[in-house]
Amino acid sequence: KQWYQRRVAITAGILGMGELHLDVYAERIRREYGCEVETGEPTVNYRETMEPGSAVDFEVTYKRQSGGRGQYAHIEGTITPLEDSTTPYEFVNSTKGGAIPTTLIKSVEKGMVEAMQEGALTGNRITGIKFELKDGKTHPVDSSDFTFSKAGYYAIKEHFVKKAIALEPWMEIEVHIPDDFSGAVLNSISERRGTTSNLEVSDGQTVISASVPLKEMFGYTTKLRSMTRGLGEFTMEFKKYEALETADENDLISLYRDSDQYKKQQSSEFGV
Repeated sequence: KQWYQRRVAITAGILGMGELHLDVYAERIRREYGCEVETGEPTVNYRETMEPGSAVDFEVTYKRQSGGRGQYAHIEGTITPLEDSTTPYEFVNSTKGGAIPTTLIKSVEKGMVEAMQEGALTGNRITGIKFELKDGKTHPVDSSDFTFSKAGYYAIKEHFVKKAIALEPWMEIEVHIPDDFSGAVLNSISERRGTTSNLEVSDGQTVISASVPLKEMFGYTTKLRSMTRGLGEFTMEFKKYEALETADENDLISLYRDSDQYKKQQSSEFGV
């Protein structure tokens, strides 16, 4: 018999309170478990929502026939943005006269939520939309939880996406540095698309408050130490989501459409 050891590369994601926290965790894995660790750039939790003031009417018919029992669902409605894009969603049933049974209305919402988790424009979670179901049709035999779930799913995938925009997280940062380095640090914030909101100077120390996109803050710990000879430090917390710049949004869309996730969806029963 021959014995051998196979080297296996495992890709895993880790969550932490900041870039430094993640670096420390990776180093502990190397030291305590003797594993070779290669780390990539942290990922950003982008979001998708709708253009302010926009609206999309949808009419979706999900219909399949393969010899035996068929599959049928038909829904109509409107999708609009909520005032607060951080609110997950609002589902409104405006159907009349029992056009769709209550159990199947819940199926529509279930399919909608599934599509919102996947995203439609960039593959990121959808938030801040109002989904109003206005009408629909059923078949006495071919309609089911599955078919109406699919109809809700495709209402998002094929109609919400027409007015979708991508959002990126912005962070509120507070930088503490000696006065001598304030000019260089202010420039570094500006280079990262940051907006300075306050500047306080006291006893030879400067405190800078600013808003910066999270994407631009990766690597800033090392940058700040280098600029201030190890004397600078900063804190960071989430502030809000804002619309992504067009060029960056187009890059996200391209990455998503090149992904296995998107191609798998396109090769499934897409198109209703």
